Amino acid sequence: MAWSFIKTAIFFSLIISFAFIMNFIKGIDGFVIINILSREYRFSIISFVILIIILLIFFSIFGVFFRLLAAVYRFIRGDETALRRFFEKRSERKGFTSLINAFSANFEGDHKKSLLEIKRSKKYLKYKSLPDILSLSSYEALGNISEQKKIFEGFLKNKNTMSMGLFGLIKIKLAEGDTSLALKLTKKLIALKPKNISFQKTFLELQLMEEDWNGAHKTFLDLQKLEPTDKVARNRYEGTHLYLIAKKLREEGKIEEAMQKAKIAFKRAPGLIANSLLLADMEIIKGRKAKAETILISAWKSLPHPEIAKKFAEIETSETPSERVERFNKILNFKKSDIETKTLKAELNILLENFPEARRSISDLTDKNQANSKIYTLMAAIEKGSGSSDSEVKGWLAKAVTAKRSKRWVCSNCKSQGSWAPICKKCNSFSTMEWIEPIEDTELNADQTEILPLIIGKDSEGEDITMDKENLDDK
Repeated sequence: MAWSFIKTAIFFSLIISFAFIMNFIKGIDGFVIINILSREYRFSIISFVILIIILLIFFSIFGVFFRLLAAVYRFIRGDETALRRFFEKRSERKGFTSLINAFSANFEGDHKKSLLEIKRSKKYLKYKSLPDILSLSSYEALGNISEQKKIFEGFLKNKNTMSMGLFGLIKIKLAEGDTSLALKLTKKLIALKPKNISFQKTFLELQLMEEDWNGAHKTFLDLQKLEPTDKVARNRYEGTHLYLIAKKLREEGKIEEAMQKAKIAFKRAPGLIANSLLLADMEIIKGRKAKAETILISAWKSLPHPEIAKKFAEIETSETPSERVERFNKILNFKKSDIETKTLKAELNILLENFPEARRSISDLTDKNQANSKIYTLMAAIEKGSGSSDSEVKGWLAKAVTAKRSKRWVCSNCKSQGSWAPICKKCNSFSTMEWIEPIEDTELNADQTEILPLIIGKDSEGEDITMDKENLDDK
């Protein structure tokens, strides 16, 4: 209501103003003389103003007529016009109708019908990218790789779809096993979209597959800037990258450079057993046995593992059993409640034929039913060394067969078991192997036949304690 009143007021104000101006002009004395081709035209002031208004109206009408003629000319020539836009919209509606039918057919699993509808939609649609994108899923379902490749290659010509084309070709090359070309295409993709997390992860996976450890480490650090992980996971991943770089450098004979990388990896992830063993081994080569021991002790503090004990034993190969046991006390002072420490202590006492002390080392585990198959196997060895009857030894071995498995390297992603590797051999996940007791283990348990391989040297003068495999099979 208020707005209507304001508009009415403005309208009448303009009319009154116009009348006032015209009345004012009418009252002005004088003439306007126009000289054209030596001929004079005399107008009063009011007549001259009216003449100007008439000329303005005439030129406005002439402008509209001229634009109409220009529009007719453009239509005849085939330029963009309202009539042309009408036909284009009509064609576009037909195209989108076919495209909707293609979506429905694709959803219902009728991929051949979907492709027919997509082909029909291309006749009407100006831009072909959307139908091509939809057709990819149908071609994939039908297993038509060549058509997919053609579409992805076509996407490379358009700036808006170039990244999609590259990513699609990468997937095809990976399926074909051509990781080298896939890596080259991924480099172009990263250059095109450096902040895309999915592309960076793909790039990292390909670098790992190609064993480009330096490149993988750089890509990992770039990825951390885009999508940071928690500190523990970051240190484990980076430590594994650095270990792989150090290992390659050592294979190339660059010991000093390898040690530098391995030391950084050790700071990041002291529980990375493979790196600790590599670093200790290089220290032994350099003749720095004390440093090697320090590294292995630190690794044991982080993650007690039999391989650490094995490498610790290799530092001094000519020592007597008692000297070895005394030196191993440096490790046994840490992680005393850990099952690996108790196992190691029992093995050392078996080496000294101190069977009562060996029994005390692991008896609390057997009393509380917390022992694994390896502990029961050691109890069988202790009983045999103590002179117990065969039935008692076999009793412990029988328990070993049915007991929970001792710790293994288990992939946290797919739960597969095996030796440690930076990349899981089953699911190809990176740095996911964990030293844990497996929940399920249907494979043959080897704990029953493990007889102190980490501690007892070939030159040991102690009684060779073995377990009869036939007795195990009987059970």
